[in-house]
Amino acid sequence: MDEAGFWDVIEDAYAALECGYYKDELPRDAVAQAWLDNLDTLPLNEVLDFAVNFERILERAWRPEVWAAACLLAGGTADTWHAYFRYEDRFTHFRASLLALGRTSFETVVADPDALADLPDMAAVEDGHWDLFMKLHQVPENAYVRAGGDRGDIARAVADLLGARVRRGAPPDDGRWRVDEDTLPERYPRLAARFPDGTV
Repeated sequence: MDEAGFWDVIEDAYAALECGYYKDELPRDAVAQAWLDNLDTLPLNEVLDFAVNFERILERAWRPEVWAAACLLAGGTADTWHAYFRYEDRFTHFRASLLALGRTSFETVVADPDALADLPDMAAVEDGHWDLFMKLHQVPENAYVRAGGDRGDIARAVADLLGARVRRGAPPDDGRWRVDEDTLPERYPRLAARFPDGTV
């Protein structure tokens, strides 16, 4: 599976879900299941390819600008963000949730995080039908096991193919990663106007 095939899986799932109108299900459960439904039709080697592409594309969103937007949407203040994001690896969840919106939206937001405010999906966020902090990072692992792989093998296999360990947790709290909460509304005026108290 190449990158185009990876995005086909993501976008087929997104289209099937109609951007989160899931009725009684939690958004993260519905998205995870939609991914799994598509991956269940693939052989083990292609599921591994999916996992590698997932991590490679997540890495593109490991940017200070995306981190600052995640902090704004989490709400709270600068002195709480690192503890908050480290606790449940929420920066990974945020990046994966952006990825779940599809290639065009993901690439648009990575290039300009304030553009997230203008996506049609934000109406679903406001209605509670889409979560910008969905726990999707375990889907590749679960799909790998369902395809016959060993849960203990996938992290090493992905790292070997990437040539590096995957990046998790919150970024450092200094230098270009430091976020000044007072400047966030100026940096991201559309996001701040739409979500003045965050989304969490």
